[in-house]
Amino acid sequence: MNARVSGGRPIAWEDAGRQIAPLLGSYSAVAVVSSDPFAAAYVARGIARAEAKHRRTVIGDLVGDVPPLRDLVNQEDAHGITDSFVYGVSLNRIGYEVPGTSNLFIMPSGTDPDVGEDVFRSAKWRKIISGFGEVGGLLLLVAERDSPGLADLIDKLDGVVLVKDAELLNAPAAMILARVPTATPTLKLPIHRISERAASWRANRWFLPVLAALSLLILASAGLALGLVRFRIPHRTPPATTRAAAVQKPIAAPPPAPAETLHVPPPANSADSANAAAFTVELQFANTGEGANLFVRKNGRSLPAAAISPIPIEPGRTIWYKVTAGAYTRRNQADSLLLALRNSGILLASSGNVATAPLALLVDSVPTQGGIADSVRATLQRYADRGITVYALMQDDGGALIYAGAFAKAEQSAELIRTLLGVGLKPVLVYRIGRAP
Repeated sequence: MNARVSGGRPIAWEDAGRQIAPLLGSYSAVAVVSSDPFAAAYVARGIARAEAKHRRTVIGDLVGDVPPLRDLVNQEDAHGITDSFVYGVSLNRIGYEVPGTSNLFIMPSGTDPDVGEDVFRSAKWRKIISGFGEVGGLLLLVAERDSPGLADLIDKLDGVVLVKDAELLNAPAAMILARVPTATPTLKLPIHRISERAASWRANRWFLPVLAALSLLILASAGLALGLVRFRIPHRTPPATTRAAAVQKPIAAPPPAPAETLHVPPPANSADSANAAAFTVELQFANTGEGANLFVRKNGRSLPAAAISPIPIEPGRTIWYKVTAGAYTRRNQADSLLLALRNSGILLASSGNVATAPLALLVDSVPTQGGIADSVRATLQRYADRGITVYALMQDDGGALIYAGAFAKAEQSAELIRTLLGVGLKPVLVYRIGRAP
């Protein structure tokens, strides 16, 4: 079975799933898709084991009797998804609890493991997905990348975890919540081999004295041979005409090219630093922009001053997308927002935290006028239509300033500055001031 997973051992793919699990904390229905169904199944197992620690989690097999999922079901010819969608078997009868793991269940493909296109396109998924959202559970559907009807199914879900593949050809418009391009590096020696050697230690311990005696004998023979060689072969000086060939010094490899940098000037309004709306609530870190944008669109009405900030993480400058909400001058205001988001179910009880992010990029403004609220909404919508996430903070004079991002340090804004310059804007790093409308 392990040989069927290319590009990494099963335990490494499962570990990769555990690592990205926190990115899915706010979602209730996700497809785990790959051209390698074994890798996708192991990633789903890793996500599920992590999420099952605090909520009900179900993995559905849309591949068709894929071993990493089938092996978790201790029942022959278990009813599954095709039995429910095609033959009307109750959903309550197709979920099997994984032994030794509470809150984790498997929905196998079914007695007929050929999951057809009609199952992917079924309207029944909407009711199932809605149920998971209502109870705060997580549904993970494992599927192959080229499955017919996959795009229709994904349209009903929150998004996709894409494993190994760079693109999702059958559903190019799908929201990629997280990417797992490779397995997580793990120990070279399989754990089961370590266990086997430990178990057989007592049975084979007689071998050690024999091995030690053989080693001493070999060393003694080598020492005797070396002494005889030195005694019989006199030292000879090479003729004067013989010269050792000149050895060319190795050429040092050129230094790596420095990472591309963008000079970020200091905030333009340093006098406003004491009045900055510095306190915010960190909601999520996503490893794709699509995932961060989907979270904001899904919960935007409950997120005042919602910001998406692309921040490079060293080493390698991998970009992560931080989602924040709120812009306050007092910490207790941010604490109140965090509590409200947890009580509403947008955040889990243990998710989110209050942080300081006094800096932002000023991209626009709305002057004082009658109907200012409508003007602000229209301005924000114009940016949203261009795929740019911005937010407004109202000013004491009745106008509004339009910001993008929220940063603790000036250098963190470089990636967003580069992006906004690329679409023709002229962002200015400032201390953000004002209040959310």
